[in-house]
Amino acid sequence: MDQNNPKLPDEDISLSLTPGKLLVMSIVSANLYLFISLMIIKYLHDGWLVEVFTSEFSIWVQAGIGLGTGCLATGVIYFMIHRDPIAKVLPDYTIFKALSKAELTFFDRAQVSLFAGAGEELLFRGAIQPLIGNTFTSIIFIGIHGYFKFKSPGHILFGMIMFGLSFMLGVLSQHVGLISAMIAHAVYDVIMLQVIQSRNQQ
Repeated sequence: MDQNNPKLPDEDISLSLTPGKLLVMSIVSANLYLFISLMIIKYLHDGWLVEVFTSEFSIWVQAGIGLGTGCLATGVIYFMIHRDPIAKVLPDYTIFKALSKAELTFFDRAQVSLFAGAGEELLFRGAIQPLIGNTFTSIIFIGIHGYFKFKSPGHILFGMIMFGLSFMLGVLSQHVGLISAMIAHAVYDVIMLQVIQSRNQQ
C-alpha cells in the first residue's frame, strides 16, 4: 500500500460501491428502515403502518405532485452546486467522493433512488416526523447524512440547502401524502446521481 498516495482512500470507497453490493445495501437498508418504522408506529403511534399513507389525494395526484416537486427541487439544487462557494466544497463530502467514482448503470441509480426514497421517507416522514415535527426531523435527517459541516460559508450554505430539501419533503408528506414525498425523494436522487457522475467525467 502506497501511504504517499492521497487518492487511495477515495479509490477504496469507490471500489466498495460495486453494483451487486449496492443492491444488497439498498435491500438491507430498506428492510431496516421498514422494521424500525414498524416498531415506532406500533409502539409510539399506537397505530398501523397503513395509517401513515392516509391522504385526501389519490395515489396518482400524489405521484404527479411528487414528480413535479422533485424535478423542481433538483433544478434549484443543480443550479446551486455548480456555483461557488458550494461547488468548491462538494469534494469534502464522502458521499459525493464515493458516488462520483462509482461506475453506476441506470439500473443502479434507479434501484438506489427507489429504495432510499421509499425507505427513508417511511422512517423519517412517516414514523418520526409525526412525533417530533418537521424541523427536528430534518435536522436529524441531514445530520445522519453528514451534510452539516461548519468549515466554511460554502459548507454552511450547502447544509442549509439540504435542510431545505428535507423540510420540503416533510411538507409534502404532511400536506399531500407520504407517497408524494417518496416519489420526490426518489426523483431527486436518481437525477443527482447522474449529475454527480457527469461532474466526475468532465
